[in-house]
Amino acid sequence: MNAVKVDSITLENLLSNYQLAIPEYQRPYVWTEREINKLLFQFSEHKNRIDNKPNFYLGSIVLHYDGEKYNIIDGQQRITTMQILSIVNNVNSKYNITYNHPITLNHIKENYISFKSKKEELNLIDFDKINVTIVITESEDMAYNFFETLNTGGKRLGGTDILKAHHLRSISENDERNSYALKWEKKQKNLETVNRMLSKIRRMDYLNKSKFVPDKFTDDNKWKNVLTDDFADKTKKSNRDIGYSFVEIEENTHTITADKYAIRQPLNQGVNYINYLLNFTDDYNFLFESDEVIKNKYSYFNKKIIDIIDGTVDLRYFYQLALLCFVDRFGRKNVLEFSLYLFRFIYSLRLNDLSRVYESTVRNYITETLIFERILNAYTYEEILIFLKTYEVKISTKEISGVKQRFHERIHLFFKNNAETTISKEKYDQDLIIAIKNYLKK
Repeated sequence: MNAVKVDSITLENLLSNYQLAIPEYQRPYVWTEREINKLLFQFSEHKNRIDNKPNFYLGSIVLHYDGEKYNIIDGQQRITTMQILSIVNNVNSKYNITYNHPITLNHIKENYISFKSKKEELNLIDFDKINVTIVITESEDMAYNFFETLNTGGKRLGGTDILKAHHLRSISENDERNSYALKWEKKQKNLETVNRMLSKIRRMDYLNKSKFVPDKFTDDNKWKNVLTDDFADKTKKSNRDIGYSFVEIEENTHTITADKYAIRQPLNQGVNYINYLLNFTDDYNFLFESDEVIKNKYSYFNKKIIDIIDGTVDLRYFYQLALLCFVDRFGRKNVLEFSLYLFRFIYSLRLNDLSRVYESTVRNYITETLIFERILNAYTYEEILIFLKTYEVKISTKEISGVKQRFHERIHLFFKNNAETTISKEKYDQDLIIAIKNYLKK
């Protein structure tokens, strides 16, 4: 076989004559009724065209031939959907791709039921009248390059899906690869969010001012390019799982004062990047998705103040970025105290003279005060805490109303109920510092 083989064949030919398999590093089957209805509509439109029409074209399928089977690198969603359809229509019992992932099995079951309810529409479909373009290569790297660049139908891959495939395929041992694939899926919920946060912090480095930093208007396709650039193209091919922690050294003792992995550290492909991402996903879940609302004063503050938006969506985002930097540098020990003073530092923008707070406003404030750099480069927790406590925030002396008024009243009510402190508009900042101290003592 040449390095790449490209052929146009029927779907019947592909499913009957090629031993197809799903690599462990592929994302699960995730098509829903929405994608199925879109496909059935396309079949119907094709059926209603004039006679002597060409076969229905299902798109390209990228396969990696490893000597025993053909691994589906791109096209799993379409192939799996058509295999479900074949079972419903009793087309061919020889189509025997094996599936094990619980998410995949659940969607197969749901879509089987959906197909059963559309039996009449399925009569339109003849696998001998459906064409696909197969791209076959013996090089997994080359197959993966096709996978990244080809445009496909259905649910488009996000940046994190591409990163999963990129890094899992770099793990050579099957058992280890399967183990990391399972770890990945268990934490799937917030991986895209955390990837974007990490990328933003890495790019908002004062030494990289020329680098593009995505904002909230950046679309998913642009984000995909950013994430693959930061966490695939720029990762080294070494298999070493290296973390860059801060340590305190005293005589013969070494105390690690931070997470094993540093947010802006260089990364190696495979296990190193995956552990890096999962580590910060654990931190994210601890910081922003804790269920201990009543027992934990930090979680209570987070739920009652941070999670309620009074024109503060951009403030909250940068607050969360800074808090993730703090846990990276100093761990979780002092997160309550730090979060309260960080709140004073960042959310003071809500009560300044500006009529609205835009993302660019907050980002400029972060850049001018170098708060990320101060956190990530502080040697001790006390060092960054003193900066936050003594930082002079600017509060408007004008009468406030509307969303600003609601925000102020909510802060006042929270600390009145939980710290027995009154926060007046006239000396908001002084009162807030007293309220924070009282809340910490209670």
